[in-house]
Amino acid sequence: MNAMHSVARIAGKAVATAFDLSSYKTACDLGGCTGAIAYELTKAHPGLSVMVFDLPAVVEMSDHFRPEHTDSRVSFVAGDFFKDELPKADLYILARILHDWSDEKAHVLLDKIADTCTPGCGLLVSEIFLDEERKGPSRGLLQALSMSEGKQRSAAEYSLILKSHGFTTVHVRHTGNLLDAMLCIKE
Repeated sequence: MNAMHSVARIAGKAVATAFDLSSYKTACDLGGCTGAIAYELTKAHPGLSVMVFDLPAVVEMSDHFRPEHTDSRVSFVAGDFFKDELPKADLYILARILHDWSDEKAHVLLDKIADTCTPGCGLLVSEIFLDEERKGPSRGLLQALSMSEGKQRSAAEYSLILKSHGFTTVHVRHTGNLLDAMLCIKE
């Protein structure tokens, strides 16, 4: 959990400021761990409230990672995104989630998100996007060495997967930080 929190703290601002999210009022950070990205999102977007949805054991530990000056627009809800009903929001966030899962499990999760979304709902995906030749960036290739079930993907591969669930990619941003970002809209 410490490692996930550290990566999110380093990359959180770059992800939170990658796009204009001012049209969204409620967000749900699925598997949002300690809320590090959620706190950055509320700093960057004053009209946004973010609910972090993660496993009960993770939510119980979140108090240990809260920033000194917490934001009341960040809340935590315990649940399993594969088993439980997803909270309603107009923006869903998957930061460092999809790379953990096989194509099959990623499709199960994306089906669930797509079924919960209404047209116009946003999906912010933040991962290390491999280049189209799958030869870099090196941080993505190194991370792939330690993965078991999941896999690293390029922005085009993510776009294709998301399109099959009714999401159109509207922006891709290589942030120059640890994580890149992609904003998609539900058709």
